[in-house]
Amino acid sequence: MYAVTGNLLEVELSEGKYETSVIPDELYNNFLGGYGLGAALLMEKLNPKTDPLGPDNILGFASGYLTGTGAYIASRFMVFGKSPSTKGWGDSNSGGYFGKKLKQSGFDVVLLKGISELPVYILLDNGKVEILSAEGLWGKDTYETEDMLKSKHGKDCEVVCIGPAGEKMSLIAGISTDKGRFAARSALGAVMGSKKVKAIVAKGDIPVTLANPERMKELRKKYRKVFKDDELAQGLSKYGTPFFYQESLAIGDAPVKNWAGSVEDVKNTESISEENYLNYQVKRYACSGCPIGCGGHLKLEKGKYKIEGTVHKVEYETTGMFGPNLLNDNIEALIKINDICNRYGMDTIGCGGLCAYAVEAYDRGIIDKSQTGGLELTWGNTDAIVSLVELIGKAEGIGGILAGGFDHAVESFGKETKSFAIAVRNEAFPAHDPRWSSGLALTYYSDATPSRHTQGSVTFPIAGYEQPEFTNDVSTGRAKYHSGNVNLTHALNAAGLCLFGYIILDYKTFPDFLKAADGKNWTAEKIMKIGLRIHVLRHIFNIKAGINFNEYYFPERVLGKPPLKRGPNKDVKIDLDTMVKEYMEEIGFDPETAEPETKIIKELNLERYIS
Repeated sequence: MYAVTGNLLEVELSEGKYETSVIPDELYNNFLGGYGLGAALLMEKLNPKTDPLGPDNILGFASGYLTGTGAYIASRFMVFGKSPSTKGWGDSNSGGYFGKKLKQSGFDVVLLKGISELPVYILLDNGKVEILSAEGLWGKDTYETEDMLKSKHGKDCEVVCIGPAGEKMSLIAGISTDKGRFAARSALGAVMGSKKVKAIVAKGDIPVTLANPERMKELRKKYRKVFKDDELAQGLSKYGTPFFYQESLAIGDAPVKNWAGSVEDVKNTESISEENYLNYQVKRYACSGCPIGCGGHLKLEKGKYKIEGTVHKVEYETTGMFGPNLLNDNIEALIKINDICNRYGMDTIGCGGLCAYAVEAYDRGIIDKSQTGGLELTWGNTDAIVSLVELIGKAEGIGGILAGGFDHAVESFGKETKSFAIAVRNEAFPAHDPRWSSGLALTYYSDATPSRHTQGSVTFPIAGYEQPEFTNDVSTGRAKYHSGNVNLTHALNAAGLCLFGYIILDYKTFPDFLKAADGKNWTAEKIMKIGLRIHVLRHIFNIKAGINFNEYYFPERVLGKPPLKRGPNKDVKIDLDTMVKEYMEEIGFDPETAEPETKIIKELNLERYIS
């Protein structure tokens, strides 16, 4: 087959067995790869009502459809399964080099079933599969795990693994590759830990064959100039995602003081900047085949926050969640916190949100030092914040409560803390404020995986997708354009493309990349329909799991209830109800049950997943 291997690996951990099979071409045509293909497979193999940390849940890994083909920005792999955090569909997306190597090892998709009696890891090597003991790896952090496995299996292998947070089934546990690229959201690292799988090692040199390799080269040459000349691409290449930080703080995009403050509350707005991060950078980093290269490695060799070796550059999300969201202006503390989260295998968005929740609870006098292990959790207390992150990683003391997620913390500290638990269905908001751009509220609330800024919105439109300008005082008329962006996002994600690439390179170029890869005729309209199909199928999973997103709580603070009294988002109020109502009408969801209409199911050929 062109572009893909066509191979599915299913590992039955309880029995120490595995089987391989061929994935029908129809599934690729309808869902591409990644979590699109994953949703189609799991809807036939998994009961959505199952315990997410029990033996019947299935944890999947899949490369994007174009990953490894040489198509621009196609480096991604995805992890999917039922989320123990949201209790519904879960997926997460990562770059690095594992996605390409998974195909080169002989597989497009790996499904982990059951629970192993003892810790194991899975070795994939040119189509061969081994289930090996991980007893010597259990308890190690992600850096140590990757080093040990590469020492044993060769530098040419790629590794995905969990750290201690995943082993302890923390509800902010992610899955690491390349010592700091993460499939971080949906707490799927906890599912991996529940199955006692420490890692998957992919090794091999099976080529990813193309229908027209010369055409792929031509396309790469043709569009190289787009990335070279684009201002956003240039900024990302030099600075990485911290390129966004200073402006985001100034315009009201970045959260401040657990979403209750504004830029005026930040005493030193210059100490954390893209330029200052470069003072610690020792080399750049790019994911497989990426022309942008937004990553980097940092060193911090002196001071109380010094780290061993290097750490991946602190991303914008981590900077926002642990910086102004906690009134922390110490850049070296941010580097240290990033290192701790990476080593323990934690989602920095979730961890930062939980830290801000805890600091506000302390500030209000709801919890005290007897509950914090002596930590003085005041705003901007960097030493206490660093110590709290370590406790969350270890799941000790108050860290053990917070590692259980927002819902568990609210149960532990009292219902009066619910109003400042800034999350939807137990998932922390990312560092983009809907009061700055209200379309984000609709994405955070209505996607099958809530609180995700990367799942499509009018705020971050797909390159080449035409839409009008929207202001926060206008809630009506957004639905069509929100839906278009969402559908394209899901399809391009499933293809294995990086978000930064497809907000730079016109999406209408991708049918050409797809045809060069597999020889099939693709159109922009077909890509859009695939995205809608993926979007609807993930919602069907949630409906079957008993989740109607329209019944869940959205933090009123972030809707401007009450509105902020100063700053860029002063007096902003968001009419989420109108946006949700119009969006459900647009995509054909019942306004009460959130179930897709029968005609939509038929148009998308999803009848087989309804019974």
